[in-house]
Amino acid sequence: MFLVSSGYTMVIPFLPLYLEEMGVPYNEISLWTGLVFSSCFLVAAVMGPVWGKLADTGGKKKMAIRAAVLLGFSYLFCGLCQDQYQLMAARAFQGFANGFVAAAMAIISDSADPKKLGGTLGMAQTSLVVGGICGPLMGGALSHVAGMKNTFYLSALFLWIVAAAVIFLVKEKKEGKVERPVEKTSITADLKYAFGNGHVRGLLLITFFLQTTLLMIQPVTALYVSDLMNHRGNIELVSGIIMSSGGVAGALTTTLWGKFGQSKGYYKAITVTLSLAGCITILQSLPDSVIGFGLCQFLAGCFVIGANPSINAALVKYTPSDFRGRVFGLSNTAQQFGNMWGPLLSSAISMAMGIWEVYAAAGLIQLALGIIVYGSRVRKSEEGRVRREE
Repeated sequence: MFLVSSGYTMVIPFLPLYLEEMGVPYNEISLWTGLVFSSCFLVAAVMGPVWGKLADTGGKKKMAIRAAVLLGFSYLFCGLCQDQYQLMAARAFQGFANGFVAAAMAIISDSADPKKLGGTLGMAQTSLVVGGICGPLMGGALSHVAGMKNTFYLSALFLWIVAAAVIFLVKEKKEGKVERPVEKTSITADLKYAFGNGHVRGLLLITFFLQTTLLMIQPVTALYVSDLMNHRGNIELVSGIIMSSGGVAGALTTTLWGKFGQSKGYYKAITVTLSLAGCITILQSLPDSVIGFGLCQFLAGCFVIGANPSINAALVKYTPSDFRGRVFGLSNTAQQFGNMWGPLLSSAISMAMGIWEVYAAAGLIQLALGIIVYGSRVRKSEEGRVRREE
């Protein structure tokens, strides 16, 4: 999962520069960046339930290998592109190939000790976060030395190493000598089942809105830092350090939040992390110095990333084992739709009002999610416990 995440972030943050290298006019780069990003997210969102269903019926390990091999080819195709149209097609194929993380999470959830599920999923999330931190550093250094195309080729190599590792090192857990065959259902029936389950429906909505807020902030962070620095100095370096600080904070605390969830309750952990992340994200709209903004970014990272292991563990808790590939596929679809809507909402808010309002809006959404989870799950659970004791 570390190699998958680092391979992705080695190249994706630099797509605008790659488009410029291809000869796309400067005034069209923003348009093509949006198209290139969205083409992947849209296809990935559509394919998420399909790959999840195949993971349950055909084997989660097979789906992990399939995703790793095809993602490797998608990076190879990106490196071979000659113009923006080919790159958009290659990114669409990347969305089609997507699904490794969902399959890996399903394998981990089946293999982990139920008593240590929160901490185990927290460790998996930490691997993704650390890969996300290391990827841009490796990609920036390699593209400077050897060019962008070779960065894509190295990412392809990473994914094929991952495929080989899964083939030889990963074994799916067997439930017993006689396994209950997975019921063959349509994707429509799977969706009805998932959204008919109140826990799963709520967790998928939380995943969507949380990912939306993260992608609202990401595109405007460098612009906000530039404003705070009065458009002077090494803005790119300072922006990179500030964005990485949130990832570092998440890597340091995610496993701890996972353990907190398994001991105190997953919904309680989701409530605490989202509420505190929302408050700090709102505070990010207030600092008038880059140091204050960077400190808020670090603190927000301590909480916002920590919500994921508890969300994933709760999905595992409230779904049967033979539906977990599908539920993580649906979770991936929710994330991809959040990836699509976040930048669009960010652009609309920043154009209508300003950049700091984007942080205020994202923080309010996160805080509202925390309050809703508390009112709908944590408080009701506590009241039910009191009644039973009485």
